[in-house]
Amino acid sequence: MKKITPLISALAFLLSGCVGAPKVDLANIDSTCAQQCSANHSSCMSGFKLFPLANESACKTAMETCAQSCPSKSEAASLVKGKPAQGSAADRLKELDALLKDGLISKPEHEAKRQEILKSM
Repeated sequence: MKKITPLISALAFLLSGCVGAPKVDLANIDSTCAQQCSANHSSCMSGFKLFPLANESACKTAMETCAQSCPSKSEAASLVKGKPAQGSAADRLKELDALLKDGLISKPEHEAKRQEILKSM
């Protein structure tokens, strides 16, 4: 039993670092969108999960996808000035569809955000 305990501890340590943190630079994207992505990630990670590594991987992917769908700070500034950035709405709609397809947002959330994006065009 004494030989098994260190082995289990080492295995648990190795598995805990398999997924890692999301590769997202929140400093370069719109702060409101970044806060929403962070809140969604926290919600995704909370609670008991039967397969924690699979859940962590899904949450990491969702966070990265969410951040990619956010406008950059410069795009957000141009939207405020009334000059929408070229192609950003189409990219955001594609990312929004991916979030729905992956089951990370509900159909009502998808439809509400879709309408918001379309109104900003």
